Amino acid sequence: MRGYFLIITAMAIWSTWGLAIRWLGKPASVVTFYSALFALAFQGAVLYFVSRRQRLHFGRELATVLLLGACGLANVLSFFYALSVTTVASALLTHYTAPVFVAVFAPLVLKDRMSRATLAALAVSIAGLALIFARGLGIGGGAGLLGALAGTFSGVAYALVIIISRGISGRHFPLKLSLVQGLLTVAVLAFWVIPSPEAGLTLPQGMLFAVLGLAHSTLANAVYLFGIREVTAQEAGVLGYFEPFLAIILAFLFLGERPHVLAIAGGALIVLSGFIVVTQKKPADVGGYDDNRG
Repeated sequence: MRGYFLIITAMAIWSTWGLAIRWLGKPASVVTFYSALFALAFQGAVLYFVSRRQRLHFGRELATVLLLGACGLANVLSFFYALSVTTVASALLTHYTAPVFVAVFAPLVLKDRMSRATLAALAVSIAGLALIFARGLGIGGGAGLLGALAGTFSGVAYALVIIISRGISGRHFPLKLSLVQGLLTVAVLAFWVIPSPEAGLTLPQGMLFAVLGLAHSTLANAVYLFGIREVTAQEAGVLGYFEPFLAIILAFLFLGERPHVLAIAGGALIVLSGFIVVTQKKPADVGGYDDNRG
């Protein structure tokens, strides 16, 4: 039961990303940059005091770690962009195609046969995306379309993060991987964000970014990592769907967003496809992944 509680707690924290991004009113690149910057301060302190012997040395796996960081940056940047230009429902539900993409990509990496359950989940997920793109964008015109596309792209990038991290996380302290991703994010985005007129922060915005760095990018990650040790991979995958469920409720209560009926139907199909993936017995541990959003 403690594992369930910890994972749901992490999902509850992450479900408020949509509210935070709307309240900040900043472009996705600025939100990604400052979230990573503040997270680095907290993660660096934790890494220093909790495990001083951990060094940022990866040997021959450095290229893989940098690839993980690049995929993580693509995931977070596209996800935050989706949250900023379309409804929270559309952004979250398209983002949560990730478990299906994991099931599709994993056989290519592991050289295993794709199961019938994976093919069925892929078909159900595509049908769900079709419904969301058809009428469920919530914001008309190109912004809504780009937001849904960005959410889907973040699902693909997220799937790559899962696959790469599962291959190397057992040999490296998880916080080291988060720290490298944060360093790469700050280094890459600094060239665009710092000269931007949007780079300036008010005191309330700075305080909110500090909360995001501590709660969302550090505390929630740690809580999730502890929780996933006490549940099965399938249970962790199913519990992950608490995030879009809670996020849609919060968007309705605080942002007044009412998802179109087709968005709800499409989202239900995507959730169903995820359940098909994470509850199948093979490939093992498809659902058990570590979320890392900055």
